[in-house]
Amino acid sequence: MRLAVWDPGEVFRRWRDALVQHARELGLSVDVFDAVAAPDAQADFALVWKPPADWLAGQAGLRAVFNLGAGVDAVLPLMQRLVPGVPLVRLEDAGMGRQMADYVAEAVLRAYRRMDDYAALQARSSWEPLPLPPRGGFQIGFLGLGQMGLAAARRLAAMDFPVQACTRSGTARPGVDAAWPLVSLRRIDAFLATSRVLVVLLPRTRETDGLLDYRQLRQLPAGAHLISAGRGAIIVESDLIELLDEGHLASATLDVFAREPLPPTDPLWRHPRVPVTPHVAAQTLVGPSAAQVMRGIAAFERGDLPSGLVDVARGY
Repeated sequence: MRLAVWDPGEVFRRWRDALVQHARELGLSVDVFDAVAAPDAQADFALVWKPPADWLAGQAGLRAVFNLGAGVDAVLPLMQRLVPGVPLVRLEDAGMGRQMADYVAEAVLRAYRRMDDYAALQARSSWEPLPLPPRGGFQIGFLGLGQMGLAAARRLAAMDFPVQACTRSGTARPGVDAAWPLVSLRRIDAFLATSRVLVVLLPRTRETDGLLDYRQLRQLPAGAHLISAGRGAIIVESDLIELLDEGHLASATLDVFAREPLPPTDPLWRHPRVPVTPHVAAQTLVGPSAAQVMRGIAAFERGDLPSGLVDVARGY
């Protein structure tokens, strides 16, 4: 079988070596080739990151596509239009869960320990110890509880922060033990009203696009913090800036944006209460990702369905 890799941002040799190694371990014979360098070559399977439409449309014999990330909103509409019926598989964790837990925990601790306030005091050469809020009342609300959210929620719970979560269904996925309150999106107002820190890790779908506008974000308690590391289009950024400027929100740690890369003229770059990172909260790791992809191909070869198969109706 032939496996095409479309990833202009990574050295192809790294993908080839890792994929071939894991194929051997699984007893698979796979010809891995660089689709960027050979765009006309045909493949049985494809491993992609934001592939161009003309290349995808030219692949006549694809059995499945593996997306190099957990979010599939960029590739799923393209596949539905150009290669309908071809299964799409997203990465599940593959080393990204630990990274996301690190990112969220650092942002939560920065908010809890009031480090931005101390930075402002330092700029004024002001020695002023600040009171800490009771840890038990510093509720962390996770909007979305997939692989990334679950890893981060478990980390924060282990650090003795109270945790709650809001998901599409209001229930945990099968086999997941979530030892904290869970509510559905239908009860999002009450969920937001009790979240001192809101961690946004929802996938982007028709239901979630623009979900957090001024009215919704205003439901958060005065002085709340926001951490966004899922998909930027879920938040109406102009409304977020307005609430920060009004003082209703204390800070917003943003890793994802409605438009990426974030334009140099965007006001979020210069906002004093908005730490910005360039979509790096959970980066794709070649080794663990290659292992997961080859396990998925092995499942297809056996006639089974791999984990991470995207539900087209839900969009994730």
